[in-house]
Amino acid sequence: MRFGSALAPAASRFIAPTGRFRVCYLGTTLEVCFAETFLRNPPVRILTLDDLAGRSIATVEVRRDLRLVPIHGSSLARLGVTAELASGSDYVGSQLWSRALWEHSDEPDGILYRSRHDDPALCVAVYDRAKDDLAIVRDHSLAEDPQQLARLLRRYDLGLTN
Repeated sequence: MRFGSALAPAASRFIAPTGRFRVCYLGTTLEVCFAETFLRNPPVRILTLDDLAGRSIATVEVRRDLRLVPIHGSSLARLGVTAELASGSDYVGSQLWSRALWEHSDEPDGILYRSRHDDPALCVAVYDRAKDDLAIVRDHSLAEDPQQLARLLRRYDLGLTN
């Protein structure tokens, strides 16, 4: 399981820019994983086969109930924040909140939040302290499953080219 990001730390919402802790970003559905990966820089209208070749779908088994801090719905009021924490374009506040949660004495395993790119869907930022409780059980390319790929392209009204 790879924790961290191929992106620079400042470009990753809940990761510690100092490297004090790492985060693995997961989606709760294939659709949200696709959206969070390929729709990051709107307006995306066409994907290339190279876009797909550089990515894979990993099915992750969670071996115990993770203790996640919800940053959506009524939890926003309890925390005294807005949805911008998980959807805004300035990541500094998100990173500060993530660090505060990571340092909290309850030691949560991560954060549960709404997707920026498919907002009814939920995503999870899992802290590295829970890495031994996750395992990749399947890893494959979307190009290997043309029906699934076609369904995702239709859902997001995208084209595919060489």
